[in-house]
Amino acid sequence: MEEECLWGEGHRNTAEKLFQAVLRGNISVLLGPRRVGKTSVVNVVAEKFTKRRNHHYIYFNFSRFIGARAISISDVEPKRTSLRLITMSKSYALSLRGISVEVRKTSIEEFTSDFSTLVRVLSQNSARGLLIFDEAQVLARLKNLDFRGLLQEITDSYPNISLIFTGSMPGLLMEYLNPDASKPNFMRSAEIFTLPRWSVVEGVEFLRRGFESYGINVKNELELERAVRELGGVPGFVSYYGLTVTNLVRRGVAVEKALPRALEESRKYALDEWKKDLEAFLNVYSSPIYVEVLRVLANVYPSALRGAEVYRELEKAEKAPRRIQHIYKYLDTLEKAGFIRSEGGRYWIEDPLLRVLLMSP
Repeated sequence: MEEECLWGEGHRNTAEKLFQAVLRGNISVLLGPRRVGKTSVVNVVAEKFTKRRNHHYIYFNFSRFIGARAISISDVEPKRTSLRLITMSKSYALSLRGISVEVRKTSIEEFTSDFSTLVRVLSQNSARGLLIFDEAQVLARLKNLDFRGLLQEITDSYPNISLIFTGSMPGLLMEYLNPDASKPNFMRSAEIFTLPRWSVVEGVEFLRRGFESYGINVKNELELERAVRELGGVPGFVSYYGLTVTNLVRRGVAVEKALPRALEESRKYALDEWKKDLEAFLNVYSSPIYVEVLRVLANVYPSALRGAEVYRELEKAEKAPRRIQHIYKYLDTLEKAGFIRSEGGRYWIEDPLLRVLLMSP
């Protein structure tokens, strides 16, 4: 993916900073909600990285396991690489300069030994290597193996190997990578980046230019502003809206009718996606109190509540945890998962469509 394909100042700046961090050999962590464009940014970085002489990357994607209670070593498999990749049912092999390394997945011992060999060969045969772990918070649920031991080995032994971790559940990822910030570990030199949503101006300009490329003339830009705001400035949802408008117009629907119709379809799509995210979260954190906490915050928005105020609202509905202290555990986990935000001890839900979903009967 070329750098020119990225839209938004925040995305382009983050891609450049992330690329420079990789070249310095630092560990990089890219945070942001789902569909905000993290994978697009790391794809641009990987593409730019391989244009340098003898630079190679391996990309792992764990997004399909976000709702899984556990994963196994069989799920730790490259999805893309600048090397030659051969995939088999119980192993995968990577070939670099005629040297082939097979990573077996039949036992923990074989997997850890082979993965260490793979990293060593990558280091010895590259000016710089890059390992990318997309939605890396899922690694916390890897059965029978603490993957952080392998990560520590990489940072201790191979200074020419860079690491990128991305996560749509920021707090959970950071807690996994560095559970005790007071103790030195492989995260001590990490650079952390947060990918923003598009501003209204960026979203409208993205839509306007996209429509112009298809010969679609939108006279009322207030409709575009409305769409960007209602879709929360999430690039994935705004892009879906733009594509829906384009398809409707190409099928003969008038532009002024296509805009509101596409927004309604896009809202339904976004609500379905948020519902899937919430269900995936609840599959791991199964207490119904999490949903009740979210509903309280959704219903009082734009007000932001303190933990004690959330607890009192739950008491009124007879859905409060046994002790008021427990409410902070629920709020903390929801914030780490990216569903809520806080400032000064007050909590709120930022995304407008997530609030709509939670206020639905």
